[in-house]
Amino acid sequence: MKRFLLSLPLIILPTQFAVAAFDSKLDFFYTHQFNSNIDDGGEIGITRGGFELRLGKKMSDQDTMKFKFKVQQDDYDFGGVAGLGLQNPWGSIDTVDFAVSWFHAVDPEKTVFAAGLVRSSFEHDFSDGIVGGGSAGFIQRYSSTFTLGLGVGVLGQIHDDPYMFPVIVLDWEISENLRVTSDLATRFGSQTGAELVWTPNSEWTIGVGISYDYSRFRLDDSGIAPNGAGEATSWPLSFRATRHISPDFDLTFYGGVAYNGKLVLVDQSRTQLSTDNYDEAGVIGIMGQIRF
Repeated sequence: MKRFLLSLPLIILPTQFAVAAFDSKLDFFYTHQFNSNIDDGGEIGITRGGFELRLGKKMSDQDTMKFKFKVQQDDYDFGGVAGLGLQNPWGSIDTVDFAVSWFHAVDPEKTVFAAGLVRSSFEHDFSDGIVGGGSAGFIQRYSSTFTLGLGVGVLGQIHDDPYMFPVIVLDWEISENLRVTSDLATRFGSQTGAELVWTPNSEWTIGVGISYDYSRFRLDDSGIAPNGAGEATSWPLSFRATRHISPDFDLTFYGGVAYNGKLVLVDQSRTQLSTDNYDEAGVIGIMGQIRF
């Protein structure tokens, strides 16, 4: 079954179209997913850290370009005396990606977009994990409080066929201090989803969200699947509190639970060696954003 994503992990889909002539944001993050039991034996924990640089440039009254550069490391901690935990199929996975997206305002209410991405997720060599993807669609502003966008995307997969999936962009202002958005503050990794955001005052923002976390990567030339591929997915339910320390700096404290975790191991001939689920796992983290 193909994956259904609420928004595209490989591009930036803003819910507000008016941008400054040039803007820059640097996000950095560190999260830890506590150990949980793998159904067929062993246990797994995941520690993740990295940064994401986003640049925006208004090219004309109708056109905006967005650029994203991300570097991330996922450290998988397998353990136990049986199953996948004992086999220890992969260790640290590095991800580097670069994305470009273009937005064209057809009129004050309608915007079309197109985007492309080059990404590499790998255990050993950058060139081993390179894939590409892209998307296109439109965004409609139905009122001053409700925006909805639809599109289609395609993404290459290591040792698998590319797949197509829908793209949904959402921004719904329920009240002055409450909104639902697909622009996740906790978008580390390839997480996409929706978040209910409450802004009680100018100093704090509180969010509760559900997202889909997807990662597929190339393995090294050793272990039980030399030059194969690994895949890790889950559905994190997140709770976050963001402190607006200054106009240029936010600090976010994150907690949650990762549900429906799944680990897939594929060899270099595209044969699936194992599919293992793991129990719910608590997640904590800290994130920051610098605007300049």
